[in-house]
Amino acid sequence: MKFNRSTLLYTIAALITIYGLVTGRFIFILLAFPLGLFNYTKDNSDKK
Repeated sequence: MKFNRSTLLYTIAALITIYGLVTGRFIFILLAFPLGLFNYTKDNSDKK
């Protein structure tokens, strides 16, 4: 099963959120890397 980059990022974000809810210590590292960043880097030159 092939995972793309955004699926991996959403999985990491979910794990960090669950960790924060369980322990009460939130890690805000994902604020530095917006989840939509990799959706805009695709080459869209095929669109007409």
